[in-house]
Amino acid sequence: MELDLLVTELGLLGPVMAALALFFGATVFSATGFGIGMIATPMMLLVYEPQTVIVVAGTGGAGIGVWIISKSWRDIPFRQILPITIAALCGAPIAVFILKTADSSVLSIGIAVLIIIFAIGSFVKVEREIPYATPVGIVTGFIVGVLLPTSGVAGSLVMLLLMTKKWERQTVRAAMAFFLLALMSFSIMLFAYHGLYTPERLTLIGVVIIPTVAGIALGAVLMRHLNERIFNYSIIGIIIVSSVVILVKEATKYL
Repeated sequence: MELDLLVTELGLLGPVMAALALFFGATVFSATGFGIGMIATPMMLLVYEPQTVIVVAGTGGAGIGVWIISKSWRDIPFRQILPITIAALCGAPIAVFILKTADSSVLSIGIAVLIIIFAIGSFVKVEREIPYATPVGIVTGFIVGVLLPTSGVAGSLVMLLLMTKKWERQTVRAAMAFFLLALMSFSIMLFAYHGLYTPERLTLIGVVIIPTVAGIALGAVLMRHLNERIFNYSIIGIIIVSSVVILVKEATKYL
């Protein structure tokens, strides 16, 4: 019945777009340890309101994080990543309050702008250790804790910070996955507490499970075989184009 209602309201476009968004997002997350929000969010915002997008993508991201951690928990640098993670958890309640109370149109525009900023920022390469890394990490963690559950993006701030550590690729991937899993797991509890898991959203989560699993499998293959630069540039192009479409769509409402 719930699935019939979903299809009636949006046709097949909504569920199909959500399935594709989570497939591509899961592929990137599985391959790199982050990025599901930057991929899935702009695609889903074309057909759903921000609250549904963040709840569905965030829940899917937590599931992928569990899978990555189960394979790479030995690589997690707990001592370095825990202070950043705890700071992010402190920011999450603010994020969920904003998500629940903000105007949907304004939130969509804000999310799209943030996505473009962080997508462009992902080209930045930091070649040396950041001074005062621990305080900077704590501040960064808190900012991401506010922005990520609200917008689905901003994880690249923490990724940039971790890249200055000169760790091995698998260590960065595991640390980032741990950070995101902890933050999104806590956010999921807050989503549930604030009543953001409606029957329609739970149904949509069920719809995207299989595409998400397929994306996880593809991402694991790509991590070993694909040219990383071409992969990153292709993904960033998709992100920016999708975000621009969202901005145009929302801007026309005010014309």
